[in-house]
Amino acid sequence: MTAELLFQRLPVEPDAGLPQVFRCPVGETAYDFALYANFDGGADDPPETLYDLAAYAVAPRPKDPASRPPPPGHLVLRVAGPGPDGPRVLFLRKLVAEPDLVHVAGPLAIRLVEATVARGNLNGLGHYGSRIVIGVARRWA
Repeated sequence: MTAELLFQRLPVEPDAGLPQVFRCPVGETAYDFALYANFDGGADDPPETLYDLAAYAVAPRPKDPASRPPPPGHLVLRVAGPGPDGPRVLFLRKLVAEPDLVHVAGPLAIRLVEATVARGNLNGLGHYGSRIVIGVARRWA
């Protein structure tokens, strides 16, 4: 499925922190995106502490799953697009980073590539090293 799709990078601004809301055109249609982290980390961690929210999906699986700690949280994406009676929600879901996994949101395809979030960017602004890469593509013309 990903071979035919032309993914563009969503304009996520990691230094703007999470949650984050932005409008982005995909093809000839503009969509509203809302991104937040569902997070259960240490409140006393320094702001530059980085958490890989995609590690669980991409890390090699040890023989004993109990020995692998889960990530401290995950990203949630909400996508709203035009509908016959106004905006409608097309997607509201936890994002999972798997190399070949494409999330479907009506006419859109979404792929989480990277989700590294700094403690300081959870409800805060600043350059702490967060990196969030999400691709979006039109599924059909």
